[in-house]
Amino acid sequence: MTRQEKTELSAAGLRGWIEKAQERKRRIYPKGSSAILIPVLIRDGAFHILYEVRSSRLHTQPGEVCFPGGRIERGETPVEAAVREAVEELCISSDQIEIVGELEETAGPGGIRLYSFIGVIHGYEDTWSRAEVDHVFTLPLDWILSHEPDVYKVRMEQKLPEDFPYDSVPGGRDYKWRSQFYPVPFYMGTEPVLWGMTARVTQTLAGLLRMEKGSHEGGSDVPPANF
Repeated sequence: MTRQEKTELSAAGLRGWIEKAQERKRRIYPKGSSAILIPVLIRDGAFHILYEVRSSRLHTQPGEVCFPGGRIERGETPVEAAVREAVEELCISSDQIEIVGELEETAGPGGIRLYSFIGVIHGYEDTWSRAEVDHVFTLPLDWILSHEPDVYKVRMEQKLPEDFPYDSVPGGRDYKWRSQFYPVPFYMGTEPVLWGMTARVTQTLAGLLRMEKGSHEGGSDVPPANF
């Protein structure tokens, strides 16, 4: 008997089918999915975001600015992967990481799913793995909230396979495909320059926190000074 045959033919039956499917989807992570931690430090009475500069000895993206993170391993949840990678790359213990939130999952140009978690790092003593990280630096959260990145739209090239069924598409080979663009943000006031996916995640974090700040404007319930 198929799943459809087992489902009551009603709105309630279809709703239950969708809810079960969505719950299963939440437990399945596409192959190649990655998770990152956005490390937050509390220093000098303010919040700071910690960034890594990848080692020049790495084969993938050497010298680029990034957050601690990597592939989700079999049996891991995204948050477990993010914590594990942060522990390895920053030479800290998992007990020092306090997860305080997460961003909506997103995808890079290659379609790889990325899960981003926000975590306060307690007792951090400026340590990192020399094998993976050249050095680390921080940006005040206030600076991030007060600066918008320059965003450049990169046109995505469309390459159709040789066996694409043109005869099933109105217009065939002359079909007018819509151009697709991928936004690439740059924070030009940083050294090194914060750009690409790391800048995109930073921009998303800033947008989320600005929403909360905006909800307090004009009211008597004032948010923390650094938000």
